[in-house]
Amino acid sequence: TQYLKCYNQDGREFIKDMVSKGINIDHVIMNLPASAVEFLDVFVGLYTSFPSLKLPTIHCYCFSKAEDPLKDSVELAQKYLGINDLKAEEVFLVRDVSPKKYMICVSFKLPESVARHSDEPPLKIQKTSEN
Repeated sequence: TQYLKCYNQDGREFIKDMVSKGINIDHVIMNLPASAVEFLDVFVGLYTSFPSLKLPTIHCYCFSKAEDPLKDSVELAQKYLGINDLKAEEVFLVRDVSPKKYMICVSFKLPESVARHSDEPPLKIQKTSEN
């Protein structure tokens, strides 16, 4: 449809590319539970040079073998975002993968403190026909 575009590229590069072009992203679905949380760090400081862009809601799937898999999954997301106070909008058990291993989804609005973190050099704006 006119509202859907498909891309085939590295996830990190895709997100950086969309933001550098000034494209608002509403939702990011990170549905590879074995490695998705490892990609959350791409959002640290990504929006520093783009104050007018709205921040996305992120849905990150992960695995947990912890006694409290929901809490563990939030803590794992916090680790890769570099914060300790993530306000998850929703955390739920997707399914049991095996005995004592669970697939969890953590959904949250990307925090301003993460998105506009300024320790790293800001991303440069790419010139496009849309700018």
